[in-house]
Amino acid sequence: MKFRVIAFIFFLSAVCAFSQTEGSEEWYQGKPIKDIVFSGLNNISSSELEGIVNQYKGRTFDDLIFWELQGKLYALEYFERIDPSTHKADASGSEVIIRFTVVERPVIGRINFVGNSGLRRNELLDTISSKQSDVFNQAKIRADAEAIKNKYIEKGYPNASVSSADVPGDRPNTVTLVFYITEGTKISISKIEFQGNTKFSNRALKGELSLKQKTLINDGAFQEAKLIADIEAIEMYYRNRGYIEAEVKDVTRTFETDEKGTNLVLTFLIEEGEIFTFGGVKFEGNLIFSTAQLDKLITSKVGDVVNEGKLEADLQRVSDLYFENGYIFNSFLRDQDIDYQTNTLSYSISIVERSRAHIENIIVRGNTKTKTSVILREIPLEPGDVFSKTKVLDAMRNLYNLQFFSMIMPDTPQGSTESLMDLIFTVEEQPTTDVQFGLTFSGSADPDSIPISGMLKWNDRNLAGYGNQLGAELNSSIVDTTTFTVDYVQRWVFGLPVSAGIDFSMNYVKRLTTMDNVAPFFYGPDDPYSYPDGFQSYSEYISNDRLPPREYLMDFRQWYLSLGLSTGYRWTTFLGNIGVNGGMRFGLVKNIYDNELYRPFDPALRERNNLWTPKNSFWFSASLDQRDVFYDPTKGYYLYDRIAFYGIFKTEREHYIRNDLKAQFFYTLFNIPIRERWAFKSILALNTGLSVIAKQPGRDKESKIPTLEDASKLSIDGMFVARGWSGEYYTKGLVLWDNWAELRFPIVPGILALDLFFDAAGVESQQGYYFGKNASGNKNFTIDNMRFSFGGGFRFTLPQFPFRISLAKRFRYVDRKFQWEPGMLFGDDEKPSKGVDLVISFVLTY
Repeated sequence: MKFRVIAFIFFLSAVCAFSQTEGSEEWYQGKPIKDIVFSGLNNISSSELEGIVNQYKGRTFDDLIFWELQGKLYALEYFERIDPSTHKADASGSEVIIRFTVVERPVIGRINFVGNSGLRRNELLDTISSKQSDVFNQAKIRADAEAIKNKYIEKGYPNASVSSADVPGDRPNTVTLVFYITEGTKISISKIEFQGNTKFSNRALKGELSLKQKTLINDGAFQEAKLIADIEAIEMYYRNRGYIEAEVKDVTRTFETDEKGTNLVLTFLIEEGEIFTFGGVKFEGNLIFSTAQLDKLITSKVGDVVNEGKLEADLQRVSDLYFENGYIFNSFLRDQDIDYQTNTLSYSISIVERSRAHIENIIVRGNTKTKTSVILREIPLEPGDVFSKTKVLDAMRNLYNLQFFSMIMPDTPQGSTESLMDLIFTVEEQPTTDVQFGLTFSGSADPDSIPISGMLKWNDRNLAGYGNQLGAELNSSIVDTTTFTVDYVQRWVFGLPVSAGIDFSMNYVKRLTTMDNVAPFFYGPDDPYSYPDGFQSYSEYISNDRLPPREYLMDFRQWYLSLGLSTGYRWTTFLGNIGVNGGMRFGLVKNIYDNELYRPFDPALRERNNLWTPKNSFWFSASLDQRDVFYDPTKGYYLYDRIAFYGIFKTEREHYIRNDLKAQFFYTLFNIPIRERWAFKSILALNTGLSVIAKQPGRDKESKIPTLEDASKLSIDGMFVARGWSGEYYTKGLVLWDNWAELRFPIVPGILALDLFFDAAGVESQQGYYFGKNASGNKNFTIDNMRFSFGGGFRFTLPQFPFRISLAKRFRYVDRKFQWEPGMLFGDDEKPSKGVDLVISFVLTY
C-alpha cells in the first residue's frame, strides 16, 4: 500500500517528464530500450542496480514495463525520490535511453547504543543487521530493535525494551542511528528443584532441561519460552519410559534480589502416574496396503513398556508408506484406548484412503541468477508423476550439492482438483563466484618444493546461471614451482546428466633426486638392493629413510603441458547416486639436467633427457554416493574406484596402470540442540583406501617393476596421508594403504569444525612384491610398514576454502615393537613421547 501511494505521488511528475523530453509526443513508446542510466548516485554504486536494470535493456518500451522497472527500484528502499526522463539514443530516435535522476536516502554514519550495561557494544553490533555505511532503512531498523530486545531476553532480561531514533550525522546525507535500551532487571536461575518425582532422580531430569543453573561457565539466564519447552521435555521424558499420564502440574518461582540482579529458584511440581505397557495397534479402512504390511512397520512390541517417541515414529512410518506412494491426501484418525485395569495403551487407526496425488505443476521461486531449467533438471519428478517424498528429499540433496543455494524449502499445496498437487521449491541463492588470492600452501607434498606459494584463483560454479563451471588458477613459489590451469565443465549435455569437461595446464617444477654417479652402478629397478650415491650399502640406505645428504642430490627441472578431456554419467538408485566417468589426458613432458655431470639413480629420468616426450593417459572411474552433502557429510557412505593407464605409445617414458579404491562411511553420533540455531553435534567419519601400481600387459616383460619415475610412485606425504609423517615422502612404492578415522564437531555449521583424528598408512617394503613375500622370503607388508598418528585440529568446511590446521603425534612399530616419534614442536630426541607436529594443508578432496 505504501509503495502504491508513493508511486501515485510521482505519477504526474513522471508523465510530465516523459512529455517534455525529446519532443512533445510520446515518441519513445514501442522503441527498444538501449540503455538505462542514473544521475545523482553518491553512496549507491551503479553496479548494485545492474541486476535489476540489465534485464530491461533491449526490451520494447511501454508503460507497463516502465512502471514495473520503477517499482523494483523503489522496492530497494535506496531512494527518497526517482525522477524519470527519456532521451533519443541517436538522431533518428530509433532507440530510447531512460535516465533516472535520484535523490538517495541517507546512509548510516554511526551507530550508538544508550542504556546498555549488561551487553557490550560489540555484542549488540553483531546482533543487528544494519551496519555503518548502509542505506538508512526504517523497516530494517525496526527489525534490529526487535532483535536487540530478543537478545536481552535470551540473556535473562525479560522486561527489556528498545526504541530507536535517527539524528543528522556529521557528514552530508548521513544519519547517526541511536538505539535507546531499558534493560530492566536481569533474572538468573540460582537453583532448579523438583517435587513429586520418585521414579527418576533430580539429576536425570535436569539433564533434559535447556534452562541451566548459574555457574562459572553458565550465566543461568531465564527465558519464558525455554521454560515452556522444558515442561514438555520433562513430560516427554516420562512418556518415553511408560508414564504416559505424567504431567508437570506447576512451576513455582521464588525470587531473591541482590546487588547483581534477581536470582530465581524454579521448582517443577510433577505428577508421575502409573507405568503402562503397549497393547498393540489395530488398523481399519486400509485396502491399498494389507494389515500385515502395516503391522511390519510397528517396531514396538506388545507387552513392552510404552515408549511414546518410538511409538510416534512407528505410526509416522505408516503415514510415510502412503505418502511415498503418492497417497498424500489420506486421513489418519487415531483413537487411543487406555485400559486402567491392566495399565495398557492400545491404538486404533482409521485410515480414509483417497486416490493418489499427481503433480500438476513444479514451480521454482526465489532464483534470480540460476535458470529455472537448471533447477528443474535436478528434481527427479515431472508434472504428471505420482508424488514421492523420497524423490523430494533426493531433489533437495541434489540442489544443495550444487552449492548454488543457502536455503531450499519445498511446499505441496493443493492443485486445481482434489487428486492434483503443486510442488513448489523456494530457493535462496548464495554467491557462486569465488576470487581467492594470497599466500597459501601450493598443494604439493614434496618436501623438496618450497611449500609457501602465491595463489590467485577465480572460479564460477554457476556460469551465467546455466549451472556450468569455469575456473582459472595460478600457483607459484617463483623459485621451484609454478602451475597454471584453466578448466571448463558442462554439467549436463543434450539434456542428460552427462558431464563434459576440458582443461589445460602448464606445470614447472624444480626438483631434487638421488644420483648414481659413483660405482657400483645400477641399471634397472629389478635389483631390490640397489642404492644411490651417499651410501655404502642397501641397509645404510634404508636406515637413513632413503634420503642421502644434500651434496649427493642433483637438481633437475621439469616442464609438463597437458590437455585433459573428461565425461561422466550419473543416475539415482535406491542405494545412492551412481556415477561412471572417464577421460583422457594428452601431454608433453621435458626433464632438463646436464647428463655430462649427472647420472640419476632413477632409470626413468635417464631416458630422453632434454627432449620433449609424450606423456598420455586415459582413465575410468565408478562411484556409489549416498552422502547427504558431499563436501561436508553428516551421514551416508561413499565408494569409489578409479583405474588409469599411463603411457599409450612406446616412445613414452612411463608405462604403468594405477588403481585407486576408496570406501568412506559417515554417521552422526549425537545431535543435541543447545541454542535455537546451534546444536552440539558429532560425526564419525571412517576411510580406507588402497592404491596399487602395476605393469601394463605386454610391457616390461623382463622386469617385475613397471617403468615410471619415482615422482609418480606412491608415498606417504604427511599432509593428506598419515598426517605428520612428511619425512616419509622419499619412501616410494607401488602399494599404498591409507586409513583414517575422524570425530568431527561442527563449531560454526557449514564453515568451521573441530576434528579429532587417527591415521594409519603404509607403503610396501620392496617394490613389485605387493602383499606377498619378498626376495628374502619375508612378508612384504607388515605392521612395521605402517605409520600411525593421532591428534586434532580445525577444518574449514567451506568448499571455497578447504583449509586444515592440525597437531599430530606420531608413532610406529620397529620389529613389531611400539616406538614414539619425537615431534618438531616441543620435541625431545631423548624423550620421543614428547612433542607434536604441525600440519597445515588444503583438503584437495572430500
